[in-house]
Amino acid sequence: MKLVIAGKNNIAVDVLKHAIKLKNIEVIVVLNRTENFTNGFQKSLGFYAKLWNVPIVLLTDVYRFDEVIFLSLEFDQIIKPNLFKNRKLYNIHFSLLPEYKGMYTSALPILYGEIKSGVTLHIIDEGIDTGDIIAQKDFEICEKETARTMYFKYIEHGTQLVIKNLKNILDNNIETFPQIQLNSTYYGKNSIDYNNLKIDYRKTACQIDRQLRAFSFREYQLPNYNEYDIGTWEVLNQKSKLKPGSVINRVGNKIHIATIDFDMNLYIDYYKDLWEYCRLNDLSSLKNLLKNTDLNLETKTKEGWTALIIAVYNGAFECAEFLIEQDADFTATNYNGTTVLMYAKAAAIKTKDTRIINRLLQLEVDINEKDVYGKTVIDWVENEDVELYNFFKSKL
Repeated sequence: MKLVIAGKNNIAVDVLKHAIKLKNIEVIVVLNRTENFTNGFQKSLGFYAKLWNVPIVLLTDVYRFDEVIFLSLEFDQIIKPNLFKNRKLYNIHFSLLPEYKGMYTSALPILYGEIKSGVTLHIIDEGIDTGDIIAQKDFEICEKETARTMYFKYIEHGTQLVIKNLKNILDNNIETFPQIQLNSTYYGKNSIDYNNLKIDYRKTACQIDRQLRAFSFREYQLPNYNEYDIGTWEVLNQKSKLKPGSVINRVGNKIHIATIDFDMNLYIDYYKDLWEYCRLNDLSSLKNLLKNTDLNLETKTKEGWTALIIAVYNGAFECAEFLIEQDADFTATNYNGTTVLMYAKAAAIKTKDTRIINRLLQLEVDINEKDVYGKTVIDWVENEDVELYNFFKSKL
């Protein structure tokens, strides 16, 4: 029997990690069309399939398999059951079916004021998320839920649900129940135009808050007010007296606006500036920014870089030293487990400046820490720079 895992991101990788430990099952992977074999804020299924020597095939290859269990985990291609030799086809959907079939389930339930969502494991049939249900898991949508936090809840609960039911799926020991018509909804690709997102500030504070939360997902986009990205916001108790959407005042990164009913504070997001100052070693601007804003130094770019990683990699010693003084995490890693010390090594090879390396060693960073490839900084530098390799060896 072959188990085919098709899809992307943490849910596909973590289910794959579980599946390859099972006995008497051959595991195969089908990748999304957008796969780039690079770990970002989500793990890459292609990256780990190659790392763990799991065969990668095309969807069309799967059609020829006689006995296959097909598991769709954020897969981006339409599945046509009639093309498979058997019908053991399953999908994890990020909603409590029959509600919110289709797309954008991290945003729409927030926009529509839902208080609960969940994940559904179901059979794939000829429709769109219409197959019989195997299992579901619900969770609360909290008052501060954003599209990003919602998505990570889907990933967490979806992974747990699949792993919990995988043995029964493999043993063909599942019970299902059909979806009902009551409360069944569907939203397609045109439900939200992410290429032209606009927050309507001529609404109530509650409605605006829902829009801001629904479209707040740093790795993809942040909500916008005029030309400013908005990172956080708050609804105030005072009633609005000015025209909805107008600015009452602005102090620093805080924009005080009026709405239909209650005033709001919008806080401009300055992380792009933080990361750029670190790249340029612009210490004066960095100090001024951190003095006037409340930024989390451990917030990562979509590539997985903290402010300190950016400074270190670019040889920005003064900014790196200042960040360390501000308690930036010098043990931070990117999504491949690449350490700050490894980035300092890369910078030293280019600049021949070992000040940052010496500073990190003074802080007693772990020189033997391994990344996702199982390599330490010494393993990497061995074939890159003899002098630096001998330097690290002397520190053991």
